Amino acid sequence: MTPFPVASVRSRFPALRRAEAVYLDNAAGAQVPDRVVAAVVEALETLQVNKGAAYAASRRVTARKEAVRARTAAFLNATAPEHVAFGPNATTLVTLLARSLGDRLTAGDEVVVTALDHHANVDPWRQLAARGVVVRTWRPRPPFGALDLEDLRPLLGDRTRLVAFTGASNALGTRVPVADVAAEVRAAGAWSFVDLVHLAPHALPDVTGWGVDGAVFSPYKVFGPHLGALYLGPALRDRLAPPRLAFHDPLDPVAWEPGTQSHEAILGWGAALDHLDDVADALDAAPGSERTRWAAVFEAAAAHEAELTTQLVQGLDALGADRYGLPGAEGRTATVAFNHPTRSPGDVATALAEAGVAVAAGHFYAHDLVVEELGLADRGGAVRASAVQYTDASDVDALLAAFADL
Repeated sequence: MTPFPVASVRSRFPALRRAEAVYLDNAAGAQVPDRVVAAVVEALETLQVNKGAAYAASRRVTARKEAVRARTAAFLNATAPEHVAFGPNATTLVTLLARSLGDRLTAGDEVVVTALDHHANVDPWRQLAARGVVVRTWRPRPPFGALDLEDLRPLLGDRTRLVAFTGASNALGTRVPVADVAAEVRAAGAWSFVDLVHLAPHALPDVTGWGVDGAVFSPYKVFGPHLGALYLGPALRDRLAPPRLAFHDPLDPVAWEPGTQSHEAILGWGAALDHLDDVADALDAAPGSERTRWAAVFEAAAAHEAELTTQLVQGLDALGADRYGLPGAEGRTATVAFNHPTRSPGDVATALAEAGVAVAAGHFYAHDLVVEELGLADRGGAVRASAVQYTDASDVDALLAAFADL
């Protein structure tokens, strides 16, 4: 495999060129390349109009936004663009979906959530309990925080309508076998909905291959502007009443987009996909469809990120950190949670920030996992470091050196 061209990739990100900090809080949001900045500026300068009108700028923005929808469908491996809707963020989109699903459920129907997830894919479903829906929780197994199918099966029954789960933990990086979960849920006669917000920056999604009925991800975690994207397969979409305006066709994706969605964010996301094309060129990826070339990028990036993960976990272990999750790089994304033996996560994050290293501290909106499953309430949660494609070994060295100084 051609080595991942990390130096070339880093040169495309203005935030990295400014060297303000070593960015290891990428699970909270990735930096954006020059292409994205340019696309956002162009949209604001030339396309600050509404879509659907006859004049030239309106025609351009309409066509370009729909082109990005089609490319997002290819990114997800959805069967058609009309199965993709945009929104301000993943949390809003899941909330809209949960409310829509709640309208067709009756008291006693059941939904399963997990204690591994970001609460964006937990709380909107738990709110259905006010309607009499029974919400069950699939808990990860200690000590590594992995979901086991043996623990899911007893939660599934005749009244199960949907299982909402994550593709990877945003706190521990632990990956979930999405296709296996979807098959189990389908066999039980229920729908599967997967949160890909943390997985999408690290692995090219495949909603069709996995057989999931719905999915959500955040393009701003994949080098784009702040934006959410929702996938609804026909088995789920065609049975729900979307939050549409009265005159919208319920099968039109805009039925799931109440109000005009941000031109600059959507076109900026399209530029992030262009960036993946640039990386494919730098890798000298074989000719083929855009999705095939993106797959080559993610394959090479996964090997690069695995090396960084190994460097980070071995370095933290050697320094005596309290570390959570899987022991090595296998079965996870490049996201690592840890603590100093005697100092609080907030203190550690502040000290690292003063040393020029940006990390996160707390529960990362994975409250059930960090506070209840890991039992870290008294410690104030954990510290989280997260790498992506543009991270290099020097970034990890900087974190380890600053942590050693503590």
